[in-house]
Amino acid sequence: MSFGIGLSGMKAAKQDLEVVSNNIANSNTVGFKSSRSEFADLYASSLGGGNSKPAGVKVANTSQQFTQGNLTYTNSALDLAISGNGFFVLNDNGQQAYTRAGYFSLDQENYLVNNQGLRLQGFSADENGNILTGTQQDLQVSAADMQASASSTLTGQLNLDARNQVPTSGTFSAADPESYNSTMAFNIYDSQGNPHILSLYFSKTSDNNWDVNYQFDGEDLDPATTITGGPLVFNNDGTLASGGDIELTGLPISGVDPLDLTLDLSKITQLGTEFSVNQALQNGYPAGKLTGIEVDENGSLRALYSNGQTRVQGQIIMAGFANESGLNPIGDSLWRGSFASGAPIYGLAGAGTLGSLQAGALEQSNVDLSIELVRLIEAQRNYQANAKTIETSNNLTQTLLNII
Repeated sequence: MSFGIGLSGMKAAKQDLEVVSNNIANSNTVGFKSSRSEFADLYASSLGGGNSKPAGVKVANTSQQFTQGNLTYTNSALDLAISGNGFFVLNDNGQQAYTRAGYFSLDQENYLVNNQGLRLQGFSADENGNILTGTQQDLQVSAADMQASASSTLTGQLNLDARNQVPTSGTFSAADPESYNSTMAFNIYDSQGNPHILSLYFSKTSDNNWDVNYQFDGEDLDPATTITGGPLVFNNDGTLASGGDIELTGLPISGVDPLDLTLDLSKITQLGTEFSVNQALQNGYPAGKLTGIEVDENGSLRALYSNGQTRVQGQIIMAGFANESGLNPIGDSLWRGSFASGAPIYGLAGAGTLGSLQAGALEQSNVDLSIELVRLIEAQRNYQANAKTIETSNNLTQTLLNII
């Protein structure tokens, strides 16, 4: 019996050595999760129903340890790390695979793939950047140019100098600085993305009252343009009383649609300080080419364009499991679900128990080399000790044979 006990100990120690060696070998493997051997004793039952006799040891289970690995930062915007629970979902020839290794890039068809060519799963978005939830699919980035968008709303936040005098020239002319007190300009765009300049000229007419005049691309506004709103009337404390909501409708431009502009000057003030423009915003932009991709902490996939605009093109989904240790490792830092792991629970990064995403980072192996080297020594000594029990048992047997 002692031969069998020692042999079982050597076998268990050998299996433990394999587990430890695999951990050490993968100490630099991105997304790798370490394992540990869990031992159980063996007893042989007797036919007569008496006390069971010890029969050695076995490795009852090799459990995976899904503790968080350290994050290291990279220069790739599509390197992704999960901070917390969850897995990336991949399409593996029609089957789902799960990984923590966030090596991602765009393939020749602009699908988001890992370093094995498996496509990352998520939700797509419509042309306005609205996420289309409900159906998982391979995430793909559209390489098409972003179309131009005509300006429609303008917002100005500025201060008119209350100390200004009424201009000496009673008739406004952009060419005559004596006919106005201050000027500012908005850079705007038509429906083809062509740039234009809308200039505003402020002329004081009396205390707390100002007129606003306009030029478009250096010329007076076309008579076809309808202007509503104004003049600007201020309260005694310098805040605007009325006239700040201005509409310029039907501004004609050759070869493109006329512009309809809403000008918001509600934040304008009249204080006894220098004229200043604090904000001049508008919502138009020219056409743009795709220049890059970024991913935020919630998994939104944003396309970056040369015109400075961004557009959501999809959202990464993640999967969680009731029992992560029940996942079946299949190599290449991938797992498949199993009966023991339970069905995947899908969700977005940062929702529920799922962790957040960190772009430009990778999760390193969670192997602690110092611990594994100690375990390696322990497994080696365990193997040697069990071999010694076999040697001792053999010596005892030989002694008995010599007596006989």
